Amino acid sequence: MKFRHFAVILSALGLVACEDNGEVGSLIQPSEDVLSISSFMVNVQTESVLADSSLCKSANFILGQYTDPKFGVTQAEFVTQIDGRLGGVFIPDTTVVTKNSTVNGVLNTLLSDFNPKFGNILKITEPSGLSVDSVFFHAEYSDDFIGDSLSLQAIDVYALNRTLPGGVKYYSNTDPALYCDKDELLGSLVYQVAKARRLRVPLSKEFGEKLANIYTSGFGVKKQSEFNDIIKGVYVSHSFNEGGIIKIPVAGIYLYYSYEAKIHTTYEGRDTIVDSRELRGSNGERFNPLSLGVFFSANKAVERADVIKHINLKESFAELKSDKTLSYTFTPSGINTSVKIPFQTVLDSLAKNGSDTSKISFNGVYLKLYTKKLDWETKFNKNPNSFMLLVNKDSIDNFFYRNQSPDKINSFSAAYDTSGVYSFDITYAMQRMKNGNASFDLENMVVVPVSISAVNGSYFYNQENWMTAVCFYGSEAVPEEKRPRIDIVYTERK
Repeated sequence: MKFRHFAVILSALGLVACEDNGEVGSLIQPSEDVLSISSFMVNVQTESVLADSSLCKSANFILGQYTDPKFGVTQAEFVTQIDGRLGGVFIPDTTVVTKNSTVNGVLNTLLSDFNPKFGNILKITEPSGLSVDSVFFHAEYSDDFIGDSLSLQAIDVYALNRTLPGGVKYYSNTDPALYCDKDELLGSLVYQVAKARRLRVPLSKEFGEKLANIYTSGFGVKKQSEFNDIIKGVYVSHSFNEGGIIKIPVAGIYLYYSYEAKIHTTYEGRDTIVDSRELRGSNGERFNPLSLGVFFSANKAVERADVIKHINLKESFAELKSDKTLSYTFTPSGINTSVKIPFQTVLDSLAKNGSDTSKISFNGVYLKLYTKKLDWETKFNKNPNSFMLLVNKDSIDNFFYRNQSPDKINSFSAAYDTSGVYSFDITYAMQRMKNGNASFDLENMVVVPVSISAVNGSYFYNQENWMTAVCFYGSEAVPEEKRPRIDIVYTERK
């Protein structure tokens, strides 16, 4: 504990008379009002703690397997429903669109590209004879990946036997066996991360026909639950190798199909109607321009769950936990750092210094956690997470589920400072506790990596689900000035 007195400010004494303007008044400052501003520091206890799981609310899926020298093997998979509410898109699709349109439909220049004597397609009538050409599980992933980009990996896509029920919180330790018996393998793919930024897993023709039949049978889909009764969803499983993990912001199923219809167009400027069955190329082969693709998204509007397995983290964690010089965070749902904020120690320290705590106001109380650069051979970004959340361990679930923001009482945020420190402002909570206005469990706090997004001026905090790691100096760190601590500046009224 270190105390430092900055200054003593003496009040003005006496009575100052006002000019006689018909009003009676005076400025009086009691002679006993003497303010002193002081500061001191209190060390806090931190340690690494295993994270049970994390709430599945991310906009991204992650997929693959990676082995880190410190934390061991992490495997990432997911289960998800498929959004069957296609809005205005129907099968067969008789919509005619232009090159600038974003709506699924038949491009109006298809015939003129085929034969320049044809004009634009004006409309399509009498569709019939739909045929499924192909169906794929489609995933687009970002440049932000972990591992060896040249290593071969494989994934399997299974049909779910039971869909994910609505109104349920899904966590990263979800057991896919609850929804998938693995008795219907839809497709598999071997891939290298470096080769492309998308995965196209060919699925069975039977699955595509089952999907198309929902819309061609006259049944249609108005509610997602109706779609789930037929297509319950998919389990995207990592198959082999541990080359790396990819981040997937877009995933779903592409269905490609063709059909026959009457095509209304012009030929050499004259109105004409072409039967798609009669079109032939210069080599005499059949040409059908009525081939379309429809994307069924696995978006945040449907139920979905990450499946994260840290296969041997518990074994390596025993050694990590015993090292009091360091603590860690490791995501997704791997390790958090626990923090015990010793409120009573702060009050006792003030009393031992001769202070009357009833006359004290906290000007600034900051919990500071210093970071240490990752010093093992890892593929993780060497820069710590941009933002951290300090929250009561028992409140993590509700904080993210209810889309809360830090209230500076039970939850606090801090941005990474380029000097290598996270500084959490806990002034308001400490002042309220000192005044007896509230009681908070500040000795049961954890530091959780978060990402922050802004939407229409509002900020949303999401638990980090990407592969990240941060190393903090711990309670017994050397040098001592890097140890986690609380810096306190207070004013005392004498």
